[in-house]
Formats: sequence, structure tokens, C-alpha cells
Amino acid sequence: MENLFGNLAFDPLLPTPWIYGLAILVFIASIAAGAGRLRSQFTRLTAGLFLLIGVLNPQALEEDRKTLPDTVIVIEDQSDSMTFGNRSETRDTISADLKAKFRADGQLDIISISVPQNDDGTLLAAALTDALAAAPSDRLAGVVALTDGRAHDITDAVSTYLPEGVPFHSLIIGAADARDRRILATKAPKFGVVGEQAEFEILVDDPGYEGQRARIELKLNGTVKARFPITIGRALSVPLEIERRGSNTVELNVESVEGELTLNNNLFVSEIQGVRDRLRVLLITGEPHSGGRAWRNLLKSDPALDLVQFTILTSSNKFRNARENELSLIPFPTRQLFEERLDEFDLIIFDQYERRSIPQRGGRSRPTIPPQYYQNITRYVENGGALLLATGPAFATQASLYRTPLVNVLPSRPTGEILTGAFRPELNEKGRRHPITADFAGTEDQSWGPWYRAIDNDPISGDVLMDGPDGVPLFVIDKVREGRVAMLMSDQAWLWAKGHNGGGPYREMFRRTAHWLMGEPELDADILSAVRDGDDIIITRRSLDDVDAPVDVTAPDGTQSRVELDRVAPGLYRATIPLSGQGAYRLSNDGISTITAVGALNPKEYANLLPTPDILEPLSIGTGGGVFSVGSDPSTLPAIQRPSSGRATSGTDWIGLVAHDAYTVTQSRRTPLAPGLFLFAFFFVFVIWAWRREGQ
Repeated sequence: MENLFGNLAFDPLLPTPWIYGLAILVFIASIAAGAGRLRSQFTRLTAGLFLLIGVLNPQALEEDRKTLPDTVIVIEDQSDSMTFGNRSETRDTISADLKAKFRADGQLDIISISVPQNDDGTLLAAALTDALAAAPSDRLAGVVALTDGRAHDITDAVSTYLPEGVPFHSLIIGAADARDRRILATKAPKFGVVGEQAEFEILVDDPGYEGQRARIELKLNGTVKARFPITIGRALSVPLEIERRGSNTVELNVESVEGELTLNNNLFVSEIQGVRDRLRVLLITGEPHSGGRAWRNLLKSDPALDLVQFTILTSSNKFRNARENELSLIPFPTRQLFEERLDEFDLIIFDQYERRSIPQRGGRSRPTIPPQYYQNITRYVENGGALLLATGPAFATQASLYRTPLVNVLPSRPTGEILTGAFRPELNEKGRRHPITADFAGTEDQSWGPWYRAIDNDPISGDVLMDGPDGVPLFVIDKVREGRVAMLMSDQAWLWAKGHNGGGPYREMFRRTAHWLMGEPELDADILSAVRDGDDIIITRRSLDDVDAPVDVTAPDGTQSRVELDRVAPGLYRATIPLSGQGAYRLSNDGISTITAVGALNPKEYANLLPTPDILEPLSIGTGGGVFSVGSDPSTLPAIQRPSSGRATSGTDWIGLVAHDAYTVTQSRRTPLAPGLFLFAFFFVFVIWAWRREGQ
């Protein structure tokens, strides 16, 4: 057993329980003497004390001590917001000055930790936690943070991370009179129905300039949709119609002013996923035929499609004496379909349809679909609609739809010839590249089942993806202004659906065709995109034609560069560039442009760049630390003092680092306070004295 009281130590001669027992006996003997009114009570007690002291063996303790240094944590904010103005230079100067003073103190160890850039903003509390794990809690003198005050993970609980009495000092760097205009969306939907409006709520923040006006530019998928003024500091609701399925990129840009810290937060970028409620398809079959059911089954099997079908069951040419109302159980609603409700359909399919006329009284005839309705369909396509013609023998005759106003949107014209005999449809070079058919390319000798009839034609626009006998175009697609058209120059595709002689990719190929016609972005042949891969950006260019031109890239910070593409497959090109920041990258190549979001579109770090003491002030005040705005002048640093534990740790012009006066013992020596025989001799003297007094 060893007890220490200052420089006094004990080295007992007996086990501790025995010493406790001996002390009890001494106490009892003294009490008994007092109760019996013996004159030896004092001498008995004194003798017992000398006995106890002798048994405890008291010794003088001498130690050689080494003072232990205290620890100070220096947190340096190295996030992106510190790169504006001369903040980073000021931080480095202040850090070097502080560390020099700490080293000059001679009793301070320094733990230096930085706060790196993060998608979630400036994580200062996380850096503090890492530093505390490496610091001795009983010798922590304080924490000094060099930052612009913009921390995104500070909560009331952070003050509990620090041991009691340890101050957190905040040195706020950055000019207090800096200006920075920014735009943000208080409401930004992530999904929207194609063709319907999504509501964005935006706000322009420019401290000190509230109430003034600023101009906003709105872009959707890289195209300017509107320019309008907005009142600074007041939220504004902006409706935006979703254009297409899949990703739609929305850009809101507020005009800049002179003297801003950065233009990075003058742009707000958001991605909204366009979804279709239901896709409506109108299928008009000109006459009953073997492939009619195949088209119906194909379209009905797609859960994303609502199908409206009309089939002409008979022909007025076969019943010349019949009146119009006797030719069908349900009249063909041409006016409702092609005038009143045409725009409700996403795709119109004419399957082996031919121009027809209905005999009238007096020898005249009236067309089933009047020319003005074909003109309506033409305008429907040009304004963004989709048209698919599955032609038959009638397309090569005087009854061809090519002899209607549809001629303005059809990419191929019939020659009047009909080719018969077995042949196997084959993909040509463009067919092997286009996303509609590329996955079915296989080998040169495709094992598809044969067809037996093709309509000879001459393409005048668009792209031919599949050839028939003697290279006759068999499948032609085209973009017409805002709309799309596809033509299948045979009535034999249904043989694939039936599995004739092995069949072919009927269901998937024509399902893709329907979705390409309705604007599925993933099925476009000419695309330009970019994705992040670690610290690089991979640019992908897909085209039906060879691409020689470089890609022009505009990074989020506005820097521009040109990148050469490498051919990796027919119609597929790629390039890799190093990542130069997160945000919206603009790419353009050969008339195609796109905007691609990499990483965080609107980083928290740029949400507000003005320096502020408000965020860290509760933490500093709550721990006894100080908050000092040093601006851009390192000479305004507060003085450093070393108060003892329990004293004030900050003032109006100074910061305190607690001096714990901790030490470690390197060597100790013990010297008996008195010889043991001397103490026991006194014990016997007082015992004899007590005995004599009791004998008197």
C-alpha cells in the first residue's frame, strides 16, 4: 500500500488490514481509559499514535519531474469557398504566424488538420472530431479555426465534443464588404409529366440590394425558353413544360454584376425526369390481313401504350350499290380523329391503308379521309407528332398515300414496282449503328426468316436501316422538323411474329421503332453525352455517320477546351478528359449540343460565399472561446495568452490557450522521516508512563 500526500509517502511494515485493526485497538484503548476516568488516557493515545506511525513507516518523497506540453488544434478551411479573393493566402499567412507563436511558447504541441472540399459542403465538425481523436484530452489547450465561417455540419451538439474548459476560437477570414449575387430554387421538382408544366420557385439573393431588379435566363435542354426580370429577395414561381421523356436539364442564370466573388452560383442547374402518363397510339388498318393482328398484339403488349384501333373491314368498291351508312357497323370517325382529337395521340400508324372513295348519288364519290385531314396529319408530324407507315401493294398504285398531302413528310417515294420472291431482310451499315436495330446486327449472315414481297422505292431523305432484295430500301426513318416518320416497305413483317422459318426480332425491333418515333432519348442515333468516372469525364458520341470534328467542352467555371474523339466501334466515339470541377458541363459537336451534370449540380459550398461569424459564434461562446473577424489583414490577429485552468479563455483582443501544467515523473527517491526504532522507543516510553500513572 502506498499513500501520497504532497511529498510524503508511506511504506507500511504490516498488511493494510492489520494496520486498520491496530488503529481500532488504539482507539478502543483510549476510549476505555476515558470511560474509566484513568489518568493515562492521553499517554495511551500518544503511545498508540507512535505505534501506528512506526508501522506506517513514513518517508520523505523527492521527484524529478518533466513538464508535458499542452496541445492546440489548428483547423484550416481548404474548401472551395476559401479560394475566392485572397482568402487562401490570408489563411496561409495567419496559419504560419500562429504556429510560429505556438512553437515560440515552448509548451505547445500543434495538431494541424484541414477541411477539404466535399459535395456536402464544409464539414468542419467532422475535421474537429478527427483531430480530437489524436489529441490528449487532459492536455488540450484549445482549438483555433481559420475559416470564412461557412460550415455545414455545425450543430448544438458539437460543443460537447470538447472537454470542459477547452475553448474553440474562430478566426473569420474574408472581406466583410464582399458582394456575391446568387440564384437558388426554393422548389425544384424531380419528376414531371411530359407535355405538362412543372412549377419551379426561384429566389435571387444579393445582400444589401434587396428590392432591386435582375434579369433571369431560363434554358431547357440547352435551349433558351424565356428571359424575364425578378425582384431580388422575393421568390418567384416559374412554370416550365416538360419536353421529353428521361432527363431534362433546366438552367436558371441570373445576370452578373461587377465585383462579385464568383459567377459559379449565378447559375442554378436542375435535372427533372420526364415521364409519360400514358402513350396513346392510333392504329388504322386498311383491310383485314394476316399482319393486322400482329400489329395489335405488339402494341397491346406494351403496358406504357394505350391503343385505339380502327380496321376497314370491307371496301365500297365491292358493294357499289351500298350507301355509306351500310358499309360499317360503326362509322369511321374521321372528323373526331383527324381534326378534333388528333393532338391527343403520340403515334399514328397506317397499316396497309390506301386512299379510298365512297360512291355518292349522281355518280360522284367522296374520299374516306378528305385531303384536309391528311394536311392536318402533316402539320401534326411537323409540330412533334409521330407517323408510321406499314405499306402494302396499294402503296405502289394510284391509291398510294404518297399521292396525298402526306408526301410532305414521307422520306421515300414508291417507284410503282412490287418485288416478289423470297428474300432475307438485312441490316445495312446504318442499321448496324442505329440503336433501334444495332442490337440485332449479329453476323454478316443473319439467320432471319424470309419475306416474300417488297415495295420498290427511292429514299429522298432520312436514313435507311434495312435492305430487301437487290438492295431495295426496306425500313426508312426520318426526322421531320419537330416530328418523326418511319416507313416499312413490305407487308411481310408478320411472318417474323409467326416464327416462319426461324422468324426474326419482330416484337423488340418494332417496339423500339414505336418508342423512337415517340421521342425516347436512349434510342436516338446522334447523341453526345458525358459521365464521370473517378477523376475523369468520359465523353461519348454516337452517330450514323463518321465523326471527324472535335468536341467543344465548356467546364462549370467557364473555361473552354476542344477534345479529339477516338473511334471505338462503327458509329461510336469516345474521349476522356480530367475532371475540372463539379457542375454543368456543356458539350457541342457537329451541330449537336448537350448539357451534362457531373457531381453536385448546385454544391452547398457555393450556396452562400460571404464570410460570416454567425454559424460558429454559438460554438465559440459556449466553450469560452472568441470570434474574431480578421478580414484580409493578418496583422489584426488577436494576442495569445496562457490562462490557468478555470480562468477566462478569451477577451476583446486576445485568445486563451489553457495551461494545464501537466508533468511526468522521471525519477523518485524516498528517505525515512525518522528511524523506526526511534518511533517504537517513544511507543514504549509512553506505554511505561501510562502504566506508572495508572499505578499512582
